Amino acid sequence: MNELENALAWFKPAPSSWLNAASKNMEALGQWIWEVIQGDFNAEQSTGQIVTGTVISMIPLVDQICDVRDLCANAKSISKDDSNVGAWVALCFTLIGLFPVLGSFAKGALKVMFLYMRKAGFTFTGKVVNKQVFESAINGLNKFLDLPATRKTLTALKIYNPYKYLADQIVKVQSKINKTALLNKLDELINAAKSILQRASDWGPASIKQPIKSTLDQLVFLRQKANNGLGKALAPLNETLRKLAKRLEIEGDNAYRGTVNATNPHKFAGINNLGEADLIRKEKPKWAYIGKEVPFPALKNLPPNVQAGIKEGWPDISKESSSKALNNSFTTFDESIKAAEVMPGDKLYRVVDPRSSDNSICWMREAEFNELKEKADWRRRFAVWKHWNGNGEYVTYVVPPGKPLKVWEGRAATQKLDKAEEIKLEGGAVQIVLDPDQLQKEYLGKRQLTNWGYTDAELAHDPDVFIGIPRLVHNWFVPK
Repeated sequence: MNELENALAWFKPAPSSWLNAASKNMEALGQWIWEVIQGDFNAEQSTGQIVTGTVISMIPLVDQICDVRDLCANAKSISKDDSNVGAWVALCFTLIGLFPVLGSFAKGALKVMFLYMRKAGFTFTGKVVNKQVFESAINGLNKFLDLPATRKTLTALKIYNPYKYLADQIVKVQSKINKTALLNKLDELINAAKSILQRASDWGPASIKQPIKSTLDQLVFLRQKANNGLGKALAPLNETLRKLAKRLEIEGDNAYRGTVNATNPHKFAGINNLGEADLIRKEKPKWAYIGKEVPFPALKNLPPNVQAGIKEGWPDISKESSSKALNNSFTTFDESIKAAEVMPGDKLYRVVDPRSSDNSICWMREAEFNELKEKADWRRRFAVWKHWNGNGEYVTYVVPPGKPLKVWEGRAATQKLDKAEEIKLEGGAVQIVLDPDQLQKEYLGKRQLTNWGYTDAELAHDPDVFIGIPRLVHNWFVPK
C-alpha cells in the first residue's frame, strides 16, 4: 500500500479525505487512482514529474502508472477517430518504452521527446513528418538534461554525449519493432491498465464507476482495432524514429566538439587594443566612460584572506600560480573578494561568443545573469573589453552532486585600457573566478543565444561581425 501511495503522490497530491481520515479511506484511494489515471499528455506536470520519475526509477509503480496513464489517453484519442494514423503512432510512442532493450535513462528521455512531439502537434502527410516536432523534442530533451538528477544519472552511467547515446538507442529499439512485438506490448499494458482501473472501481465511490467502465470499453475498442491500426502506423513510425535519430546525431556533433591544440583560451589577453580605444573615443558607447574616477579599484597585492584560502584548497589565483588560466587573476577583483562555495545543483552562467571557450575562469551566479537586460549591462558591470570577449551567446554549468565547488567571489574591478588609461569600464557586478580544471563536461548546458546580437550596435564600425546563422557550438578547451 505504501508503494502505491508513494507512486500516486508523484502525480497528484492525495485528496483531503485520504489525509484527514482517522484510518485510511479506501474509497478516497480509489478516487485518487482514478484522478491520476485519467490525466492526459497535456498536463503541465507531465514533463517535470512523470518523465523524471520514469528515468530515475526511484519510486516503485511510477513507471507502470505513467504508462497506463498514457495508454488511457491513447485509447481516448483513438476511440474518437480510429482512422487517425497519427493517434496510432502516438500509441506506438507509449509502447516503445516497454521494450526491454531500453534502459531507464533512454526510456525516460524518449518519453520526454515523444511528449514534446505530441504537444507540438505531431502530424504527417504520407511519410513526411512535421519538422517542427523534432525541434520541440530537442528543446524538451535539453530541459530534461539540465536537471541535476538527470546529470547525476548520466555520470553514474558514464554517458558523456547523451544525444549520440540516444540516437544509438533509437536505432537499436527500431530493429526490434514490428506489428507482432507492438501487439504483445499492447496486451501487457492493457492487462496492467485493467488491473489498476478495476482496483479503482472496486474501492472508489459510485460516481467513478461509470467513467471507469467507459475507459475500459475504450481499451477493448482499441485492442479490436489495433491489428489494422498498428499496421498502418509502422511506416510513419519508422520514418519518425529515423529522423529523430538523425536530429540527435546532429545535436551530438554540434554540442560536444572540443578545441584541440589551441592556445590556452583561459588566460586573459593583454590590454593593448588601441583600435578599441579609437572606437570608444569616437562612438562613446554607454558601457565605457572616459575619466579619472575608479569606482572599484583593482587589487594590486594578494590580500591575506586570499593567501589563507589558497592554502585551504581554493584555486590559486596568485601571481605565482602554476595554472596559466588563473595566474594573477586576483587583480580582476576589488577588495570585496572572498572564498565562497557553489553548492551542488546550483547553476552558473558565462557569456561567450562563438570563439570563446566554455570552460574558462569567469562566471556569474544565476541572479546576476538575470539582472542583465542588455549587452551594455554586461560589458559595463562585469568590465569586459571587446578584445577579451565578444558576446551573443551564453553557457550554463550545474555543479554536480557531491562536494561544493570552491570559487572566488566578489565585485569585478574597474578596468583601465592599457596605453589609454582614461578609458574605463566601471565594474561592480559580483563575479566568480574558478579553476576550469574542476569543471566536468557532462554538466555543461547547451549554448544559448543572449538575444543581444553578436556585435556592439553602438560601435558603428564594429569589426567583430559574425555572418550567417549562429551555430551554438561548444568550445571545450582540451589541453595539448
